[in-house]
Formats: sequence, structure tokens, C-alpha cells
Amino acid sequence: MVTAQQRTPPEKDSCSCASELLHASIEDSAKTQILVLGTPHLSTLKEGFRPAQLDALLGVLTKYKPDLIGVESMSGPLIGEFESKGGPYKDVIDQFAKGTVENGHMAQKALGLRRDDAERKADSLWKTVTAKGTAEETARARSALVLALVAAYDANTALLQWSYLPEELRAKNEVVPAEIAKYLNEQSKQPNEIEALSIRLAHQLGLQRIESVDDYEYADLFAPIEEQFVKELTANPLYERVAKSSFYPDADKSFRLAAENGNLLPYYLYVNSGEYSRPDVQTQWDFFFKTHLASGYDRTQVTLWEVRNLDIASHIRRATALHPGERMLMSIGAAHRPFLEAYLSQMMDVKIVHLRDFTLAK
Repeated sequence: MVTAQQRTPPEKDSCSCASELLHASIEDSAKTQILVLGTPHLSTLKEGFRPAQLDALLGVLTKYKPDLIGVESMSGPLIGEFESKGGPYKDVIDQFAKGTVENGHMAQKALGLRRDDAERKADSLWKTVTAKGTAEETARARSALVLALVAAYDANTALLQWSYLPEELRAKNEVVPAEIAKYLNEQSKQPNEIEALSIRLAHQLGLQRIESVDDYEYADLFAPIEEQFVKELTANPLYERVAKSSFYPDADKSFRLAAENGNLLPYYLYVNSGEYSRPDVQTQWDFFFKTHLASGYDRTQVTLWEVRNLDIASHIRRATALHPGERMLMSIGAAHRPFLEAYLSQMMDVKIVHLRDFTLAK
């Protein structure tokens, strides 16, 4: 019989050295770089938004020169999966992808294809866009690709490809039905961080795709508890105290002041700093460990937030799989940034870089 004294002692600090076990034999300079850009929701500026307010920020991001750009949007396959599941996932689509699906249905009807088949068709059309040919041939091939991408629910890549077409073909296109063309033209002018920042930067850099990495697969867990959770939470005495916190109103004032000054770069540097993230995490998430709801759904809320961010991190890593050693920019709501950086920084072949690193670059 083996006694306690005879057992092999555990490896020293075996739990604390997990990160060392995942250390790759590769220099940091050779790793895949990821810049997680926390962003405010530009749409809240409404008529106060001007594209020029992002010029300085775009100038900094071009120094980083990403090979891939990811956005806070669901991918075509995920939207298709949610569409087939229905139930709480229909609510997700209605809230976050209604225009994508409605125009996707029109494009599917025009092509006579289902979403999956449209995705395969889009994949087959990429070579026709990059093939050498006349400007007219390229424009027609790109228009066909746009229609297939819309049918596949890849609205963001469709918008990027649409932006490469001459203005006259965006005004009147013989391949893309008029109603879909109108939708694309309207979307391209939205005061939104996807269109106004990510797609604009991708166009400037000549990139061909936008990676959509958001995820709401936890909807089946949250939907059954949402009503009781909200009822308990809003009745909790701590809720009103947090709701009256000056942190977010003060941050919003800084956001609007930067917009009025015509330069949002200083605000982006702020929301991508610990000065913003520390109180943000404390206010939004540490709060749920103090409410002590009888149902325990406050802890569930934190768990589901972590689940969403872990899913997003997985999608980001998938996007970089065929681009080892290259650079990805991930533009996403500022609340996600510290979580994504924490998760991605543990990957063997990832180096996290920051917006401030490139404000000093020559």
C-alpha cells in the first residue's frame, strides 16, 4: 500500500505555471498580432457624427496595417443556424440581423439558391473578381459576388465589395436588384463603427473580406430566466445605486466633446486604457457579485457574458488560423476588450498589441 509519504510529490507550482506550459518556441515578433479596439457606439452621436471625426484614428490604424479586420456582427453561417433553430434565436435575429436576413431572402430568391448554396457560390466567385480583365468585366464579377454574399448573410463583406464598385454602378446596377442596392447604399452611410470605421479602413487598405465574429448562442439559456432575472435585479437596492453612477454619463460627455472637437482619437485612446476598463468592469460586472439574488441569476449573467466573450475569442482565433504571423484588428464594443485580451493573450501564437503602441509609431 502506498502511503501519503511515498506518493510522488506534485510538480512545484503545477497550477500556477499553466501559462508557461503554453509558451511557444517563437519570438513575440513572429507571433500573430491582434489589436482589440474597444469602440463606443458611434450611432449614439446621431446627426452629430461626421466621418472626418475618425480620420486621426484611421491614420493610427493604418500604421498597424492589419491583414484582417473583425467586427461585432454575426457570421452568415451562425445567422443561418439561428434562423433554422427559431425560438429565442429568432429574437436575436430580429434585434441584430433583421436587415441582413430580409435582404438575404431577396437575394436568395433572385439567385434561386438557399443560404448555404449562396455561400458556396460566393466562394467560387472570388477568383473572377481578382482575375485580370477589363474594368467592365471586373465590375460585373464583383456585382455577382455582392449578390451572392448578401444571399449568404455576409452583409459586411458584401458592403466592402460594394464600396469597390464605381459610384455609377452603385447608383444603378444591372446585377444587384434595385431594392438590395438601395439597402447597401443606405447601410454604407450609417454612423456605425462597422461601416464608418472598419469597412472604411478595409477599403483604404485594399482588403477583400470582413470577419464577423459575434455570438449569441447562449440565448437558449438566457431567454427562460430573463423575466425573473430583470424583476429581481431591478428590485435590488444596489441596482439604483449603480444606475446612478456618474462613470458612464461622464464618459459620454467626453465622447461628445471629442466629437464636437472633430477628433475621436483621444476618446478611443481613453476607452482602450485601464483608466476606462477598470471602473467599467467594476461597475458592470463586479456589481453582480454583490447583489446576491435569491435565484442566483446574477452569477448566471456574469457566466453568460463570459461565454459570449469566449465564443467571440474562438471566432477571432479561427479567423487568424490561415494567417499565422499576420495582424488582425478586432473592432468591438469597449466592454468586451479586457475580456478578449485576457483570453487571447493565453494563446500560444498570439501577441496582443494596443492602440497606444501605434500613436507613437513613426
